[in-house]
Amino acid sequence: MASSEREHRLRFLGLTERDEQLLREFRPVLEQHVTAVEDAFYAHLLNFPETAQLLSDHTTVERLKKLQRDYLLRLFEGKFDDAYFQDRLRIGKTHERVGLSPRWYLMAYNLYFKLITPLIRDHCIATPGHAHETIVALEKAFMLDASLAMDAYIASDRYRHLQQLESIINDSADVIFSLDNDGRFRSWNRAAEKVFGWRAEEVLGKPLKLLVPPDRLHAGELAQIESEIHRVGHCHLETVRVAKDGRIVPVEVSVTLLRDPQGNPIGRSAILRDITSRQRLEEEKLRAERLAVIGTMSAKLAHEIRNPLSSITLNIDLVRDEIETLSQASPAAGTESRALLQSLDTEVRRIQRVTEDYLKFARLPKPMPDRVQLNEILDQGLSFLDSLFTATNVTVAKELDPALPVLLADEGQLWQAILNLVRNAIEAMPRGGTLTVLTTSQPQHICLTIRDTGKGMTEQERTQVFTPFFSTKVGGTGLGLPLTQQIINEHGGQIRCESTPGQGTTFVIELPLRHGQTS
Repeated sequence: MASSEREHRLRFLGLTERDEQLLREFRPVLEQHVTAVEDAFYAHLLNFPETAQLLSDHTTVERLKKLQRDYLLRLFEGKFDDAYFQDRLRIGKTHERVGLSPRWYLMAYNLYFKLITPLIRDHCIATPGHAHETIVALEKAFMLDASLAMDAYIASDRYRHLQQLESIINDSADVIFSLDNDGRFRSWNRAAEKVFGWRAEEVLGKPLKLLVPPDRLHAGELAQIESEIHRVGHCHLETVRVAKDGRIVPVEVSVTLLRDPQGNPIGRSAILRDITSRQRLEEEKLRAERLAVIGTMSAKLAHEIRNPLSSITLNIDLVRDEIETLSQASPAAGTESRALLQSLDTEVRRIQRVTEDYLKFARLPKPMPDRVQLNEILDQGLSFLDSLFTATNVTVAKELDPALPVLLADEGQLWQAILNLVRNAIEAMPRGGTLTVLTTSQPQHICLTIRDTGKGMTEQERTQVFTPFFSTKVGGTGLGLPLTQQIINEHGGQIRCESTPGQGTTFVIELPLRHGQTS
């Protein structure tokens, strides 16, 4: 340590030449009682497992006692030079090597102080002021030693390792926190703040159930975790937790029993990984696999049905011609035959439409992207449907952002997806209503919103709208919305549905702005 730093520290503690003189004057008294001080000191240490384990044999005890005797006598030399500083730093490093944390050797200074001050008072019983000065000088000396010991600890490898460990925990992408034996938060890393929204000061000391949804609490999930920890020392599961704003977060959880150096349980450590993205990818993969199977089956089924239907349709036309010829001889019989034939023709054509839907779903080609203006697609497409809107008493409210950037998209497929949503909206408003079409521009995507004022859907219906063959309409194939979602996904976008029974349904499409797209 540089001499300037040493002088600065002595000046800060107020260690003066007078203090040094007082300590030197008391040294002969200490020499007479140093063995008793050592014995009392070590008798006290034997009461604590952390220090008692260091005193396991007589040789160690005697060697340490000698070191402590030298330490105390050196303290009362009253000479705080560079050699003294280096000696105290070496003692701090020794404490670190044997595994004593700072709290133990700081308490040791306090214990020495309590053992020595009565000796000072007894020695200076006739001069209380002198005793007080000597005790203050001793207090300053112990404070100096404590600061040097802390310097040694801070410079040690263990301290650096603790700092590295703290950095690893705080910088981890996974949620990491610890609990005490009562299940209350003791630590909370930055990822936990990001995922769940609570700052550390908001959760420390709070119970773990803060993160657990009520249904999981009632199901006894925490008790099951504790049971597994008691059985094998750790527990791993996939579950859900609740964020500050009420969001349900799917997580992968690993909980481990924490023990102190003596093996006593002191709490739990938990690592939580937000698996929202993973679950979404798994769902998308599963959906893609299902769609592939459905597409293959649909194409096969449609192919097998299409040819017989064509033949049936042709024969219906031929039969119609025959009926027209026969009806000239018997008009009444011809009228009845035409009615039956018309009913048959209607059902056959309905099967043909279903077949065409299957083929459209199964044979959707890859998009052929080009530069398109979404507002123009909407203006043109919706104008073609004016007669349909009039016939169904639907009012169209367009709110189109005039500064909308150009998209790279397949115009035909994009309009097909939009048309499916518009038709669904019209069918959801059998007595008429308002269809709102809204476009907005975001930094990374264009947003298209299609909203109706129809009957809406239940939550169960809403969650299944993109499931193939699920339909809330009589006679519906359940392929329109899955086809729409497939088109949007092929364009790198996303579609979501929001609905309230009795109030209407909203579909929101987000289409990404590719690199280099401009308005």
